[in-house]
Amino acid sequence: MKKALTFFLAAMMSLPMVQGAIKVHTIGDSTMAEYDESTTDKRGWCMFLGSFFDADNVTVNNRGKSGADTRGFYTGAAYWPSVKNQMSAGDYLLIQFAHNDEGADSNLSGLDHDEYAAYCAEHGLPAPTDERGTNPKTTYRDFLRKFIDEARALGVNPVLVAPICRAYFASGDIKRNGRHDLGDKFAKIENGVLYQNQSVPASDLSMSYVEAMRIVAEEKNVPFIDLTQATRELFLSYGETQCLNLLFCTGDKTHTNAMGGNLIARKAAELLKAAGILADYIDIPESISASPTSIVLGEIYTGVAQNKEILLTGYGLNPETGTVSIEATGELTVSIDKESFAKTASVNYTGGSLFQKIYVRALYTEAGEKSDKVVFTCGSTSFEVPVTANVISLDGGSAVSATWAIEDKAKATEVVVEGPVSAEMTLSLMTAWDAKAEFSDGETENISMVRFHNADASGAKVNWPTDEIDENASRYIDFSLTAPSTLDVRITGISLDIAAHSTSAMCYHINTGFGDDFTDVKTIAEKVNMTNKTIEHLNLTPMLSVKRGETLHVRVLPWHQNSSGSGKYICLKNVKIEGQAFEPGQGFENTKDSLQSEKRIENGQLVIIKNGVKYNAQGAVIR
Repeated sequence: MKKALTFFLAAMMSLPMVQGAIKVHTIGDSTMAEYDESTTDKRGWCMFLGSFFDADNVTVNNRGKSGADTRGFYTGAAYWPSVKNQMSAGDYLLIQFAHNDEGADSNLSGLDHDEYAAYCAEHGLPAPTDERGTNPKTTYRDFLRKFIDEARALGVNPVLVAPICRAYFASGDIKRNGRHDLGDKFAKIENGVLYQNQSVPASDLSMSYVEAMRIVAEEKNVPFIDLTQATRELFLSYGETQCLNLLFCTGDKTHTNAMGGNLIARKAAELLKAAGILADYIDIPESISASPTSIVLGEIYTGVAQNKEILLTGYGLNPETGTVSIEATGELTVSIDKESFAKTASVNYTGGSLFQKIYVRALYTEAGEKSDKVVFTCGSTSFEVPVTANVISLDGGSAVSATWAIEDKAKATEVVVEGPVSAEMTLSLMTAWDAKAEFSDGETENISMVRFHNADASGAKVNWPTDEIDENASRYIDFSLTAPSTLDVRITGISLDIAAHSTSAMCYHINTGFGDDFTDVKTIAEKVNMTNKTIEHLNLTPMLSVKRGETLHVRVLPWHQNSSGSGKYICLKNVKIEGQAFEPGQGFENTKDSLQSEKRIENGQLVIIKNGVKYNAQGAVIR
């Protein structure tokens, strides 16, 4: 491995100097992905990675995707192809996969999806509805090689990062499957026969995805960062109870909260620095620091508040006791409890350690380019987190909306449209089953809702897979709104009623994305283990602009956690997408002229930026 690393570093020294900031692109699964602080306490570790780099020289482009395995990320048009379009020579690519490569059904762990699908077809079995799953000895390695080879062809430096452990404790250690070694239970197909509940000795690493990644790293002369072992040691240092309570989301042994994500990002930065990868640009702070180091709100609307989160941390502080004073400028306010917002706040710490979330609220009354900051002061030390926004006025627009009442199965897809937009509802691997008047919202009883169930490609009802822990990107209920060819639409609200039936283990993500390829994916709502027959009224205010001729998709992606079976449903009612339609550029009256139109070259192509939106030379929106 040392020989491989020496070769890699020597090769890097021979590369020509690249102008501008180096980009570190991160690809992988939900344990590294981005999350909206207002919808969930889940945090991917790559959300914090940028705070350990010199921001003037290195930026992090986190493209982790919930539910992704190597095959799904490689073949998904919105994922690997779009990441490649964002990469330039001299950039770095961190690759972390395994959680979903192990498969969504624990009874089929370690099987390659395509191999199992062929087996099902040959034996007259229903085709698997979940497309996740690779084999650590074959296809998992193959897709890692594809990422490496295609990144290198672009002059990008690949780095393999072993997946973080799951918090599966047993006998004072992390269990074998928590370290992504399926040797205690896996399935295989040999000579046309399916064998389940297979095992190999602990010394046999043939079913370990980490070992498979290590082998590919040696084969390809690529640096290997063993974050599996690092997180194993981290979790054990806390012990099971403290690890689960402090580092992980409630009831979840896979996904970390802010503290867990921050500590893992710190470990990753330490390992990268020790390996000599971007070492000159990595800073592991020993004093108080903030993550992120800057907040870019992008396009937001006048009169609509946006909340963001700053994580204030300190380890081994001297003095061991102190106070951090916080001050917000402009129309920003801050809070430490997410309820009482003011211009100032303070945080006390003891024992030489500090871990505190600071909530920042931006509520602007006028359109324009805004540049404010949050200032932190502790003794003689002071630092700031800049906050920028491009504020758009909602005055003068035309109201548009699409509403799906979903009153019964026969009319589930019917939509009422107001204004010059079009809309539709589609199902993928889901079926509208029936309606039940058995739901309550805490005020009204016996409310009727349509029940939706997992289905195969033909729409026939099939069992939910066993032991799913995350969304299946192919299974969803989709609501779309298309802007007219002459007008932009600014989304001002997405609302719906959602519930579970016959189970308290139903989970969901609500994601937004654009176009047929479902690009620019954002999770705007999430719930794990819904309460049976209890309606949630969701009123969401994501900042989304649908450019003329574009289509916005709002997808409800359900999964059933911890068990399989049939007769378990997710239910929907009163889905509405609403906004304001404007002529392109309208609403930017107070924005600086320099922001109105800017031309530059990106990846060898002319890019025109107008009102914060990128267009190519032919006038098409670039996402």
